[in-house]
Parts: sequence; C-alpha cells; structure tokens
Amino acid sequence: MNRSFLVKSLKLLLNFFKRKGFIILPLAGVLYLTIFWYAPDILAYLEKKYQQKFVFFTITEPLISLLKFSLTLFIILLFPVFYFGLLSILDSFLSLKKRFLALFYLLGILFFYGGILFAYFITLPYGIKFLISFKTETLEPSIALYHFVNFFSFFLLAFGFIFELPLLLSLLTLLKILKPNKVTKYRKEIFFFIVVFSAIITPTPDAINMSLLALPLYGLFEFGLFLGRFLEKTNILSEDILKEPQQE
Repeated sequence: MNRSFLVKSLKLLLNFFKRKGFIILPLAGVLYLTIFWYAPDILAYLEKKYQQKFVFFTITEPLISLLKFSLTLFIILLFPVFYFGLLSILDSFLSLKKRFLALFYLLGILFFYGGILFAYFITLPYGIKFLISFKTETLEPSIALYHFVNFFSFFLLAFGFIFELPLLLSLLTLLKILKPNKVTKYRKEIFFFIVVFSAIITPTPDAINMSLLALPLYGLFEFGLFLGRFLEKTNILSEDILKEPQQE
C-alpha cells in the first residue's frame, strides 16, 4: 500500500503540473521575486522591532540571507496552496466527505497560522529579549543577518507545523495506526515528553518561556485525541476502507 500510495501521489503531481504548471510556476516566480524585493524593508522593520542592528561578515551573506528569508515568507504565504494539494492527494485515497474535507482544510490553515502568530508575538520577542539581556557595558551584541534569518525562519515554520499536531493525530486515527483511547493511558508520559520537547525547542532555558509552548502544545494534543475519538464514531469517509488505486 505504501508503494501504491507513493506511485499514485507522484502521478497526481505530474498530471497536475502538466495541466497547471505553465500557469502556477510563473506566478510563483513573480510572487517570490516580489517578496525578495520587499525583504530588505521587512528586515529593517524587524531591526526596529527588536531594537538591534544586523551585521554581515562575508560578501555573499546579505544575498543568501535575503534569498532564505524570502523563501520562508514564500512558504508561509503559499501554505494554503501546498496544504490543499496535500489534502487532495490524501482524499484520493481516503475519499473524505466534502464537508469534512473542508473542515480539515480550515483547521489546518487555522493551526498553521496560529502557530506562526504564537511564535512571532510571544516566543520570539520574549526569547530574543532574554538572550540579548546578557550584554554588558563591555559586551555589546552584534547580530549576524545570516544567523538571525535562520533563527527567525526556523521558529516561525517550526511553530506553524508543530501546531498541526491535532490533524496529525486525526490522520493517524483515520489510518488505524493510532487508538485515542489507548493513548490516553499514557497522558503523564506524553506530558513529560512535551515538556522536554518544549525545553529543547524554545530559545531560552527559563520555565516561563517553556510553559508558553508546553501548555498550548499539550492542549493541542488533547484536542487531537478529541478529534480522533470523533472520527472513530463518525463515518467521514465515502468508503469505510482506503480506496485502492484505480486500474488504468
């Protein structure tokens, strides 16, 4: 089944690009170049926001940093398109009812951008302020543009995808890989794992910043179990089993 899933997914992607690629690729290129054009202004705004001045140490660093920063914004802006494509591929196998497919799409968009906003307004400001607070009269921070772009991009995308946890649990339930009622028996262990994971991924070692991620993440985990139990009791598929690839 895994092989047939990959083969059919690849066929769907190839057919899609054959039909729409000549329109989508130029539009994506124009969007990326537009983002690249405004990227310096966005970075200048972030300099003012965090009250720091970015520096660079190699000739190619500004260009590479702008390319990576633009790519991050490009992914964030086009996430609804990428996510729709992913759901379309899954739907070709699971055959979801349309109203539930729309629900999963809206929840995925909500969770992703919720994670982005959480990182931008809560985690990053607090984390950057904490890390810069170690400066002294003789030790002034000089933030390399390349490292800031990596740091900023990583946390935005990481939090966006981490907040998709409920939908991941829902997918595992649909595929009969996960049983929500069994998982609830390990709540203490999972909470401990979430706390450790939060301590690793957050930019500061203090308990406050760790809790700002751990508590919402655990809430998302519980919501994912709730969705899983709902899916077990509700027939959201047009068929009760995965569709087999159609013979051509």
